[in-house]
Amino acid sequence: MALPTTADEVWHQIEKWPFAVLSFVTPEGESRSAGVMYKVQGRALHVVTGPDTWKTKHIRANPNVSMTITVSRLPIRVRQAPPAVISFAGVATVMDMDEVDSDLARDLMRGVDGIAETCVIRIVPVGNFVTYGIGVFPMKMRHPDQALARVAV
Repeated sequence: MALPTTADEVWHQIEKWPFAVLSFVTPEGESRSAGVMYKVQGRALHVVTGPDTWKTKHIRANPNVSMTITVSRLPIRVRQAPPAVISFAGVATVMDMDEVDSDLARDLMRGVDGIAETCVIRIVPVGNFVTYGIGVFPMKMRHPDQALARVAV
């Protein structure tokens, strides 16, 4: 395992990158995932979506989710190592837009016009962040024993 990365360092990376893959489970137990744009507030990630989307319906039925965030640290011409990755399990809550802080709501809706009904999925990480390549030199990512870490949320 790599030297421990701190939770603060992981959160710093999460706050820098606005895109993740959100994974959830259908009521029939089938796994699903969706690419989402998010904003961080109060050590939780927030995703704006429609109240009738499949992800909203599935998360209302089962709030246990996971997220994976890729962190690109190198210029395209130097990509000899894969991007760093942060993955974690979380508990999601579907909220009405009026339950969200007004500044967060404005940030989430920036550039999204004409959507009459929206809601927010709030994801709170639990357990550990599992990281690959966070807090290590890019060339060390060739060695899993040096690039992999678990960090308490």
